[in-house]
Amino acid sequence: MPKEQKFEIGYHLNTWDFEGRPEEGFPFLADVGFVWYEALIFNSLGDDFARRFMTLDDVGLPPALSDTELLRRLHLFNKAQEDYGLRLSSLYANAEYTNPALWPFERDCIMAVTRFLHSFGSKILVCGGGPPAGRKAQTDEDFRSFANALEELGAFSNKLGIRTVYHPHLDCFIETRAQLDRFMAIVDTDLVGLCIDPAHLVIKDTDPVDIMRAYIEHIDYIHFKDAKDFAGLEGYARYLSFCELGAGVVDFPAMVEIMLENDYDGLAIIELDASHKTAEQSCLESIDYIVKDLGLQLNIA
Repeated sequence: MPKEQKFEIGYHLNTWDFEGRPEEGFPFLADVGFVWYEALIFNSLGDDFARRFMTLDDVGLPPALSDTELLRRLHLFNKAQEDYGLRLSSLYANAEYTNPALWPFERDCIMAVTRFLHSFGSKILVCGGGPPAGRKAQTDEDFRSFANALEELGAFSNKLGIRTVYHPHLDCFIETRAQLDRFMAIVDTDLVGLCIDPAHLVIKDTDPVDIMRAYIEHIDYIHFKDAKDFAGLEGYARYLSFCELGAGVVDFPAMVEIMLENDYDGLAIIELDASHKTAEQSCLESIDYIVKDLGLQLNIA
C-alpha cells in the first residue's frame, strides 16, 4: 500500500534572484500553487564567502552591501507574505565558521537572521559554507571548530523553535560522503540537522540516496535539485550543469521512496540556480515532473 505524503513542496527564489527580478517570482509562485519558498540572504559576509571560496565566474571586488539594501531585501519577503500569502521556509546563510576573526561577526548576523525567521513562523535555518579542503587536509581540530560553530547556532535557534541544518555543498567544508560521516560522528544532532541536496552530491561522485538511507532521522530539510553533463567540468562550469528536475541524473524516485517510508514531514524545496531558459519555464518543467512522474502534491493541507 502506498505511503501517504506528509511533506509539502516549495520553490527557491534563486532563478529570479539571479535574473535580477526577484519581485517577479512571487506572483508566479503563488499562481502555480506554491505556499513555501526559500531565498538567499544576500549579505556582505555571505557574498564574500562565495567570492573567496566557491569558484564563481567573475568574482569582482569584495561586496559592500548597505544596510538599506539589506533591509529592503528583508522587506521584499514581507511583501511576498502580505501580497501573495507566500511563506518563507528558510533563508540560506553562507559563513566560514572556522575563522576566529570572522566568526563573531558571522554568528551575530546569522542569529539576527534567525530572529527574523522566527517572526515569519519559519522552522528552518539553512547553513552552508565552511572553507573547502583545498590543498590542506582537514584536521580533527578543523571539524571540531566547524561543529562547535554550528552547534552554537543550533542552541540559539532551538530556543526559537527553529531547526539549524547544514547543507553539504560544492566548494564548502563538506562536499563528500567521507566528510559528512566525519562531521556527523562528532556534531550534536540534538542541535544540528541536515539539508540534503542531491545535485551537489552527485557532482562530487557521492550517492545522495545512500546518504538519505543512512541519515534520514537527521534530515530535516531537503533540496530537490538535479544536474546533468557535469563529467569533467571544473569550477564555475559545474554550477551551470544544474537543470530542471527529471532532466538530470538524480534518482528522485528512490529519494522519494525513502521519504515516504520514513514519514518525512519536513519541507522539500525545488531549487535551480541559473535557468538556461527562463525562471518561469524551468519552474513549470520541474512541477510537471514532481506531479506527473513522481505522483506528488505541492501542498497536502
